[in-house]
This record gives sequence, structure tokens and C-alpha cells, in this order.
Amino acid sequence: MKNWTAVVLAAGRGTRMESDLPKVLHDLKGKPLIYYVLKELVSLKRYIRQIIVVVGYQGCFVEESIKKHFKDIGFAYQKKKLGTADAVRCVQKKVKHQNVLVLCGDAPLITKKTLSSFIAFSLRKKFLCSLISAEVNERNSLGRIIRDREGRIKAICEKGEPAKGFLSNEVNSGIYAFDRGILFNNLKKIKKNKKKGEYFLTDIVEILYEAGYSTGSFISESSEEILGINTLEDLCRVENIMRMRILDGLMAEGVRIVDSSTTFIEHGVKIGKGTLIYPFTFIEKDVIIGGNCFLGPFIHLRSGSRIKNSTCLGNFVEVNRSVVGPRVKMKHFGYLGDTTVESDVNVGAGVVVANFDGKSKNKTYIRKNAFIGSDTVLVAPVKVGKGAVTGAGSVVTKDVRAKEVVAGVPARPLKKSKVKNQNAKVQFKIQKFEKI
Repeated sequence: MKNWTAVVLAAGRGTRMESDLPKVLHDLKGKPLIYYVLKELVSLKRYIRQIIVVVGYQGCFVEESIKKHFKDIGFAYQKKKLGTADAVRCVQKKVKHQNVLVLCGDAPLITKKTLSSFIAFSLRKKFLCSLISAEVNERNSLGRIIRDREGRIKAICEKGEPAKGFLSNEVNSGIYAFDRGILFNNLKKIKKNKKKGEYFLTDIVEILYEAGYSTGSFISESSEEILGINTLEDLCRVENIMRMRILDGLMAEGVRIVDSSTTFIEHGVKIGKGTLIYPFTFIEKDVIIGGNCFLGPFIHLRSGSRIKNSTCLGNFVEVNRSVVGPRVKMKHFGYLGDTTVESDVNVGAGVVVANFDGKSKNKTYIRKNAFIGSDTVLVAPVKVGKGAVTGAGSVVTKDVRAKEVVAGVPARPLKKSKVKNQNAKVQFKIQKFEKI
């Protein structure tokens, strides 16, 4: 199998994004845009042997961000903003393989399946240059494919440029496959665009056509896959598509989602089979949730949290950097931050963990079978022992021993006589909770 070098163009600032952040680092469901492109390339081990990212605007920042997610990625720097053709020229001395795949770092919807099929198509047809195209119903920012009378690709007409022939609804994805020699020998023939002062890689198609070479066109089954991001409106559109991909994947694995239009789950979230998710649930990246849980409506699970099997987190609950054990019930209003909750704990309505003292975030530990009464405030750092009970409205500032009952502001242990008189009532509550 022939080896390939993949070149990812990521040097642009993205001025239409109206942001100082490099375009390829804008967030999409918990990951930067370029992450999704590189993830698909890394998975194509059958073909891709080398990956080079061309960076420019805030290049060091972009490089550092990519290295947090991927190893063995090469980088080339485009010192001046001179267009896509100049960006490809920057990698000429670094390319190791005869076959070169060129992609844009701002098109995160492209899939391994499409890239693999495109590479196989290019090898099978033996084109020295080929591209991925798609049929669209509406005009967008992608360049239009122009063909001659025999159906051969003649040129690519970028948006805003004068047409050099009949403009069809076939658009260029910006993804190309080249023979290395053909690519770099013809890059130097590209002339600077007078209007924008840049060298466009798309011009190489017309140069090759005039030299007698044919450019192959692999038509993608989905026009969504080739969507690029140039504006915040584009990002919003792509975000919705990516969100549905994530939800479809979870539902295929046995997760029940009541309303996909109001459920927001980021990339990298893992959810066990049998879990039921109600509307307006927000789950951030890298959250892990067990099976047979009940989540929502209106909850927010923050990055890094862990929810164990058969746990119920109900209306208006937020969990942040916390571990919630199996069979925990927290059904109404509450906040857990930097908290570890062991198994079979009941957390009443309105319970808040006050984890921030103005300088640092502090830890809270709630041991198994504890009963946290409604409107309890746990002022971290604090520990609630196994089987302990806090009365409604308690402000807990000190550790609570196992099976101890505390109440008040600040919370204090109840005297044995009071505990004895209230024991039946407390036990009734606990037994009732266990039957739910």
C-alpha cells in the first residue's frame, strides 16, 4: 500500500470570526476545530504515514494546543499571509512520501470513511491530482467546479471571482490528493491574485488542465462533510451537525435521549447503556456516566465529573469536578463541586456544597448511606460520615461522624435524647428513600 503525507492548512487567522483566537482553535463540542481533522487522519494508519500542520497566525500557540492531543505531528511555519498555495510550498522540504493529501484545518466534519474512499479512488484511477467535491443546492463560500464540454475539470471559480465558464452546483471541498512532483513543480507557476494579493492553491487545477493533465473528482455522498468554517454562523451550523452525530452515536449504544433538540453533549463523553436523559441536559467533555442512570431535566454536568451506575440527578442540578457513586439520589436543585459522594446517599432539595473560600477550591466527602437534608450547606473542606444525617437547613462547617445526626446553623450534633425522640422519624425517612 502506498504511503501518504497529509498536509493540514491551519495558518489563517480567520478575520471573519471576529476573534483574536486562531480559527482552527475555536471550540466545537469541547475540542478545537482542527482536532477533528487530525483525529480522522491519525485513524487512517493504512495510508497516512506523515502529518504536517502548516501554522502561521499565533503559530506557537496553535502548535502547543495540537500537541496536547496528538503525538508525532510535524509543523511548518508560514511566515507571511500569502495564501493556500504558499502555505503548501512551506512543507516542500518536509514531505517524505510520493502521495500528498492536502486538507483544511477548519473543516471538522470530514470522516475517516470519506477520506479512505477518496485515497483509494485516487490510487485506483491513477490521477496525479484529484479532489473531493459535492453537489449543493445553495450558494456558499466554497469554490465552484468548472468543467469543459467533455466533462473534465477545467478550473475552480472562487466566490467573488469572475466565472471562466458555466458554474454548476458542484463545489470544491478544499481536499486534494497530489503526486508530490506534480504538486511542487506546478506550485511555482501559480500567480498572485491581484485582488487579494495571495497565491490560491485552487489555481493549480487550471494550470494542470492547460498542461494536459486531468483532475479527478471524487463526489462526496454528504455535502455536510465538506463544510468549512469562516464565520460564527458557520460554526453554529456545524455545531448542530456535530451535536447530532454525538447523540446518534450514544443512542446507538443504548442511551435513551428524550429530546435530541434540547440535549447538549460534548465530544469524549461516555455514557452507559440504559441511561435516560431528559431535555435541557448539558454534559461537558470527558464526563463518564454509568448505566441505568436518570439525568435531567435541566442539569449541567461539568468536565471531568464521574457518575456511577443507577444514580438519579434531577431538576436543576449542577455537578462539577465530582464523583457521584452508585444509587445516589439528588432529584431537585443543588450543586456539588469538588465532591466525592459514595453509594446510596440521598441528597435533598437545595443542597449546596460551598467549595470555594475565595482563594482555593476545597474538597467534600460524603460517605455511603448518608442522608443530607434539604437546604443543607456543606462548607468545604468537610466530611460527612457513613450513615450520618444532616437536618434541613443545616450549615455544616465541621466533620460529621458516622451515624451522627447534626442540625442547625452552624450544625451541631443533636443530644441523645433528641436523637432518640426523632429516631423513628429519621428512620422512616431513610426507609422511604430506600424504597424509592
